Amino acid sequence: MSAISIGKDLYLLEFGASPKVMGVILLACSFVSPLMDSMVGNLQDKGAVLWRCFPATSWGRRAPWLLTHSLFLAPLLWAFFLPPSYERKVLHGWFLAVWLIGYWCVAASTNAFEAARVEIYPFKEERVSIESYCKLTVASGVGIGTGASFLCLTFPHKPMFVMASLVGFLAVLSSIAAVDVLREARSEKGSNSVTQELGSVLRSPMVLRMMVLRALQGIYETIMPALQLYYYTFVFKMDRKERLFWFGLGGFLIGIVELGLAPVWARMFTRSTTLMLYVPLALRVFEAFAAPLMLLTAKDIRLFLAYLVIWRLCNSSYSYWRISACGWICDREGGDREGLLLGFFTMVNNLGRAVTSAVAVLGLGWAGLVTSNCLQHEGPERDACEHEKIHFQPESLRAYLEIMIAVVAPVVELVICGLTYEFPIRPGSKVLEDLCRKQAEALSSRKSADEARSQAPGSQNACAADKGSSPTQRCEMDSAAVIGRAWYPEDGELDVREASSGSSKEHRSVALDVS
Repeated sequence: MSAISIGKDLYLLEFGASPKVMGVILLACSFVSPLMDSMVGNLQDKGAVLWRCFPATSWGRRAPWLLTHSLFLAPLLWAFFLPPSYERKVLHGWFLAVWLIGYWCVAASTNAFEAARVEIYPFKEERVSIESYCKLTVASGVGIGTGASFLCLTFPHKPMFVMASLVGFLAVLSSIAAVDVLREARSEKGSNSVTQELGSVLRSPMVLRMMVLRALQGIYETIMPALQLYYYTFVFKMDRKERLFWFGLGGFLIGIVELGLAPVWARMFTRSTTLMLYVPLALRVFEAFAAPLMLLTAKDIRLFLAYLVIWRLCNSSYSYWRISACGWICDREGGDREGLLLGFFTMVNNLGRAVTSAVAVLGLGWAGLVTSNCLQHEGPERDACEHEKIHFQPESLRAYLEIMIAVVAPVVELVICGLTYEFPIRPGSKVLEDLCRKQAEALSSRKSADEARSQAPGSQNACAADKGSSPTQRCEMDSAAVIGRAWYPEDGELDVREASSGSSKEHRSVALDVS
């Protein structure tokens, strides 16, 4: 989806789409997208639609959705980068159709992955470890999508559009490699009606708090990516090649920070839930106060790059708390409704993203942005068109971009920090302690059941009989396939007793941390 999100700028800056019409389209889509998120989560929980072709006993409820929708999403990138016409009415309708179909495919794939992760990896330590690897793959995907769109913005020619489509096509198809792992999520489908489940979910204060947090986080996460390109272009007055260099350098530095810190955060947060809460909060508060000081005092591209590094450094650790908190809510409130719950969280997050993206694009039009299609010109006429498009914009456009990134975003961030600090599932809370105790009992029961099966007659042929199992379920497993998997202590018991007075005051188990 990053290719399409950044690609909207291609439609605005190069294809000549109207910023006001595009803003209205994105605003309308922002009200449709939540329905898609909640609908796809409920369909997956019910095991509906695809069960005839993909039996739940062997495929589970999530894997078929990732497989089918990845196969459908890949060719959509060709349609996005190669519209049938540059005439505005056709362009706007084409963007709307591709965006809606693409969003449905992304929502189905994302919900399948998130719900399967909660089901397969039930403990905080596992989820934190898996998140560090997810950061690597997500960064790769975002880099490929953003890079493809940005190269099209820098070199807007048909061969580049074809190459970007091909790269995106192959990148999306690579996600099919995860299908076998998602087949492990084989819990029974839900039995309640949609109305009963919806009412039960919305009555939970924890769910409502997380929905508010996810919506605000969606707003915050969209402001910088949605306006960064325009910031380079209209605040620093950069042409395509200069913009490509600085944008690429900024992306490279952000990637280094994100991937370099991932193992640090994973190691730190698997050891302490207390640090997993307070380290991200402290860093984000610092970044919120640093933003206006660094961006409004001087207009220097090097200072802006320094801020990008600080921005990513201070935000990279927050996703570990978010993943764990969403998992705790699913453990406490979800039952067999992980898809519905995570669908709601994704719904409000994407609603915040979509509304913010739409308002940001509408704001560009309100601030006076004038677009034109310079692809119709050649030689000196095209150079003059590009120069005019950059240097003859109103001063109000620059002020709008600076206020959004240096003022609005930090204010939203401080609100997120306050709500996160007050979240009821926190280190030392009775709720978290009860959750960990229940997980310990469930793990002990699971081990007893596994031992009973292994001692049953014919158990020596269990490996041969399990033809439909995924790689992490087979008897002979390689180490890479079981990173973060639940494991059993040798004595079969999990200690949830309070540590002695001479040690820390954390409540611990062999594989659980409630500190």
